[in-house]
Amino acid sequence: MGIPKISLDTALAVTDKMVKDAPKGASQWTFEQLPDIMNEQPYLFETITANIARCFPKDEELDHELAAGKSLYIALVTYRLIKSAVEAEELNQLFAEGETDVQE
Repeated sequence: MGIPKISLDTALAVTDKMVKDAPKGASQWTFEQLPDIMNEQPYLFETITANIARCFPKDEELDHELAAGKSLYIALVTYRLIKSAVEAEELNQLFAEGETDVQE
C-alpha cells in the first residue's frame, strides 16, 4: 500500500488543530507530543533526536539557512524511515500470505 498521499485538506486540518491545541506555539505542541512518540515509536524518536544532536551541535553558531536545510534533512530521513517501515510490513504480510498458500 505504501504511505498514503496527504491531501491539502488533511494537511490544513492537522496544522489548524495543532495551532488550536497549542496557542503558545510550536514548542508547546512539540513538548506535549513527546510522551506519545516516545512510547509509540521509541526508535524513531531516538533516531530523530540523534540527527538533531548531530545537525545542531551546541558549540556551533546557528546559520538560519543552514539550519533550515538541516531541518529538512531530518524531516526527509524521518519520512524515509517511515516509508521503509511500511514497505517492510507489506513484504512481511506478503510472505505470510504466501506461506499459507504453500501449506494448503
